[in-house]
Amino acid sequence: MSGLRDASGAIVIDEAEAEEDIRRIELAKSKLEEAKQLLSPAKIDSERMFGAARDALEEQLTKIERDLSDWGDRCDFSVKYIRHVVAEYKRIDREFAAKAKGMS
Repeated sequence: MSGLRDASGAIVIDEAEAEEDIRRIELAKSKLEEAKQLLSPAKIDSERMFGAARDALEEQLTKIERDLSDWGDRCDFSVKYIRHVVAEYKRIDREFAAKAKGMS
């Protein structure tokens, strides 16, 4: 979302750009989910290991899985926030238009 300003300096939210940003974020989240799925074979391999190597691998796999989940959660938050901002600006625009119409 570019958050551009119009000629009068007012912030302009381009809904199409916001939807494009949401699409990109959702694509990124799907890539994170794919990455999580790629960890499964490594987990299976780690089950055949013993000792410190197994512990270290499982620890790293758990950390990576947790990080991927956290990033997915951030994607969800970002999408919700963008949708909230667009809805809020639409509400403000409607209120402004109603007031402007009442003045004329």
